[in-house]
Amino acid sequence: MLNINFNLRDAKAQKETPVNIVLNYNKQRLVYPSGEKINPKFWNGKEQTAKQTKEFKEHPEFNRRLRNLSSAINNAFMMYLNDNSNEIPSTTTLKNLLDVKLERKEVINYTFFSYFQKYIDNLKNKSNVKTGKIISIGTTGIYTNTKNILEEFQNTYKRRISFETIDMDFYHDLLEHLTTKKNHSTNTIGKIIKNLKVVLNDATENGINKNTTFKSKRFVAPSEESFSIYMNINELKEIENIDLSEHKKLDVARDLFLIGCWTGLRYSDYSNIKPENIDLKEKQITIKTKKTNSTVVIPIHNVVLSILNKYNYVLPKSLSNQKTNDYLKELGERETKWNDDKKTKCLHEIVTKVITKGGLGMHTNMKKYELLCSHTARRSFATNHYGKIPTKSIMMITGHTTEKSFMKYIKITPDENAKILQMHWDKETAKAEEPVMRVV
Repeated sequence: MLNINFNLRDAKAQKETPVNIVLNYNKQRLVYPSGEKINPKFWNGKEQTAKQTKEFKEHPEFNRRLRNLSSAINNAFMMYLNDNSNEIPSTTTLKNLLDVKLERKEVINYTFFSYFQKYIDNLKNKSNVKTGKIISIGTTGIYTNTKNILEEFQNTYKRRISFETIDMDFYHDLLEHLTTKKNHSTNTIGKIIKNLKVVLNDATENGINKNTTFKSKRFVAPSEESFSIYMNINELKEIENIDLSEHKKLDVARDLFLIGCWTGLRYSDYSNIKPENIDLKEKQITIKTKKTNSTVVIPIHNVVLSILNKYNYVLPKSLSNQKTNDYLKELGERETKWNDDKKTKCLHEIVTKVITKGGLGMHTNMKKYELLCSHTARRSFATNHYGKIPTKSIMMITGHTTEKSFMKYIKITPDENAKILQMHWDKETAKAEEPVMRVV
């Protein structure tokens, strides 16, 4: 039913010319590019193959590729008939079918925004290179939001954004727009620029974009250290001692939070610890993390053991991350009408949140419980153990791959850092003063 032929685009050419695939079926005709080129003097028109000549040493491999193409096209055509009750495909349908089957890339007719949308659409079928997991809907949404922001910028400035116009002037104008007009924080702006560069890099690798200004060291994604808190060991003890017997949901949220503080796991992991992850004989928790797909082994701290025992080693059905965050804040909110002697002091401590927004440093006084969230647990684990056990041991649990990224993550105060250094000096001094036994 399907007749497949190979013809030269220009049989009289004096140099290489493309080889087209001509498909005839059911009185329909489709000319489709093979992706191959050959000099007409090496082409056997009757056999529709490359001539077997020493002048064209690549002829065996060239002809093999043509045979493979023919076989792939025929198989795709027959599979379509089988899947569609022998319905004959239109030439447009067949072309789209072959584009998918042969993994052909479109290298023309893309605008900046149409390619951006293509990148977003492709994310839905991609997996993380490191973990092998399908990219989340949340990630797709982040790139969609970036695209919408850039379209809004284009409309506001009445300036068409194309691959060619993304230069340093564009970069500086975009920064000014996001800073002064949209009043975004430094880190939000940095994420937008970072996402833009990811798409531009993808377009460059696929031959769509030729403008590499975005790779300049001056085309940088701005960032500043994010403001966040941690709870020290004494504060964790205060939280552990809050009586929540009449507040079941708050009780569960608090217990899960404490497990995170003493395991260093992400919320997606510590909220889903199951009996099979618990080894009481070895006093260890072994779990494969969702984000990195790596297995970590963590000793069971006494606080964690007490909580596991409380629930008979089957933790309650996990709350959503957002609900957990809401309940953690409610720990402080429920005490706002109490006298100071009844309040959990660590949750009502005043801290000053400092971020750059709209190009200006913003200082906001907040109570500590207003900043409490599920991620505070993991940060507390890292900070509380820093300087007490080898940093590499902490990183093996938290999943940080470089000490540089780890050091940005912990939230140790200058005073606490001084105490750690003093403890180290004291140990070194004590060691030096130990009596040395001499053999005479």
